[in-house]
Amino acid sequence: MLTLIGNLKLYLLLSVTLRLLRRAQRNSERVRALMREEGFVFQIQTARGAGGYFELRGGVMKLEHGLHPRPDLVQIWSSGNEAFRVMISSDETEVLRAFELGQCRMQGDFLIALWFNEVMKIARGRDSMQVTAFLAAAKA
Repeated sequence: MLTLIGNLKLYLLLSVTLRLLRRAQRNSERVRALMREEGFVFQIQTARGAGGYFELRGGVMKLEHGLHPRPDLVQIWSSGNEAFRVMISSDETEVLRAFELGQCRMQGDFLIALWFNEVMKIARGRDSMQVTAFLAAAKA
């Protein structure tokens, strides 16, 4: 049951992330410029295979649930609960701790992770605390 709940939290987080990315694209010239860069597929999944992927093509970001046959970067979490807990944290060192503890690993082009991190910092911007609070409430 905990696995199912963790996976649902991960799907919720991915969906909210797409909304934040689209809002940032409307409001930020920097994000619009980043979205015009070369396309990629960034997959976020659990070790058991639950998750989804963001695909950037032609300046349009989309989210698909499930796994892509050939992602450019894969972020693999030990569980959906762990992914959710770390990714909603406003403390960026949580991701580093997750790597150190073996709760997360990545395979592929790490530059995509840096790109995504930059866009998400802009996307979370001034509303970052509200978004974190909303997602933390879903954690309860």
